[in-house]
Amino acid sequence: MGTYFQAMVSIRSLTFDDRDELINLWHNGWHDAHANIVPEGVLRYRTLECFEEWFRGSADQFHVAVDNGVLGFVSMQGSEIVKLYVDPTARGAGIASKLLFHGERELYNEGVTDGVLLCTAGNARAQRFYNREGWILSETFPDRLWLPDGVSEEYFVDTHRYEKKLN
Repeated sequence: MGTYFQAMVSIRSLTFDDRDELINLWHNGWHDAHANIVPEGVLRYRTLECFEEWFRGSADQFHVAVDNGVLGFVSMQGSEIVKLYVDPTARGAGIASKLLFHGERELYNEGVTDGVLLCTAGNARAQRFYNREGWILSETFPDRLWLPDGVSEEYFVDTHRYEKKLN
């Protein structure tokens, strides 16, 4: 269980000062959730430096959960919740639910009524969480993984598409 209480955590837009903490959390969280379920060859493109490049090229709108540092984040783009990660020390404290709800509200406030999120098939913890939060699995499809600019290789993973009516 997490060591943080939900009431102490606030969610706000990402600031420049949050950048390094967010990238470290994302890098570590991605490896925790995905390293064992993606093609092994992609791991050479999941270094901290690659996450920095990925972040720089992202058009996502990032929001962070903070309490004496970044505990988690959610990112949105268009009608999609793109990323959701929580520091392992903060898991079980309701922060993921709070971040997801915040992302849903942000999308809804932008006029989105049909939210979408993608989840790598095999990420059982995330799949259980999204189901519990009212997201409905609508399809599974092969999705091309992000790779740094200039890489000619391609890697695909089965990906679940979840949908939810936002209101």
